[in-house]
Amino acid sequence: MLLGIVLHAAVSLAPVPIPWPAHDVSRSEGFILLLAPIHGFRMQVFFLLAGFFGHLLWRRLGTRGFLLQRAQRIGMPFVAGLVILIPMILLLWIWADSRTGSTFMARQERNLTLLSYPTAHLWFLEMLLILYALAVALARVGEWLHIASWLPRIDAAFDWLMRQPFKPLLLLVPTIALLWLGPQIPEIDNAGMRLLPTAAAVAYYGLFFAVGWWLHRRIHMLDSMRKWLLPYFAVALAAFFVLGGSMMAAASAGAARNWTAIKFTALTAAALYAWCMTFALTGLFLRFAGGHRPWVRYLADASYWWYLWHLPIVMMLQIWIAQWPLSGWLKLLLILAVTVAILLPSYHTMVRYTFIGRIMNGARERG
Repeated sequence: MLLGIVLHAAVSLAPVPIPWPAHDVSRSEGFILLLAPIHGFRMQVFFLLAGFFGHLLWRRLGTRGFLLQRAQRIGMPFVAGLVILIPMILLLWIWADSRTGSTFMARQERNLTLLSYPTAHLWFLEMLLILYALAVALARVGEWLHIASWLPRIDAAFDWLMRQPFKPLLLLVPTIALLWLGPQIPEIDNAGMRLLPTAAAVAYYGLFFAVGWWLHRRIHMLDSMRKWLLPYFAVALAAFFVLGGSMMAAASAGAARNWTAIKFTALTAAALYAWCMTFALTGLFLRFAGGHRPWVRYLADASYWWYLWHLPIVMMLQIWIAQWPLSGWLKLLLILAVTVAILLPSYHTMVRYTFIGRIMNGARERG
């Protein structure tokens, strides 16, 4: 969640062809080296963890309790965000057009329908709701088909996979196949730009979600995540540079002649980077950050509220200072400092011990 705030705060400062309402006069290539590493693993790790804790809640609460709790924690913020946050963001897009001379909102309006209504940064909430519903539906179908006798074999196969140091390689085939369907290299979807995600995007993030879901089912395999951290980080670093080279090749004049090879290389590198970083970072935190720290728990609770509300603040600041002749890095620090200065006290006073906090994180007692 917190990395997502950094990512969105830096987007306007990077010379990358992505849909965004503000493009700063201080753009530089250096910001790509900040954005690309974060973007390549952040949501993949998120959905693996979502699957892990989703299975925990399903086992603890039962199907009905699980669906009700997820509807409260995820569904209600999503609907509220569509009603409150998205209109604010659309107004900021209009302001960006008038202030900077961009045509961002004008381009969106030409194709605006009910199904193309943007969800912006709230897309992940909708994706979670879809994946939760699919997980519960598949569990119910499994009961009808009496597949309990198959589960020991599936469990054994999963245990074998998790024990393998080369498990990222084994997961490449389905990952590349799904990424191949994306709108551009190496994206699976133009996330947040329409109301309904593509089936390929659901399947792609569902793959990480499913690994996390089954990892909790076979929770004794969690210790295997602590292994091979340095090799995974090393392979991820190599894959990152291969991906960067492939992206430059894709943008070159002669790319069309070797397009299939370039695309395959780029998607292989992107998939390998995502899985290696997912396993390595999860293992790193299991190994070194397993203890209880009240301030970490506080930030974890606050990060949900911060992430939901950061984008209007970040976009407003980006549009406002886009033409200022300052260093891009100073602008990034300014955007982050002002955003945190607004979000931190707003969470503590308006959310943590109120009904909003109970909806989002459960009841919290004053310490």
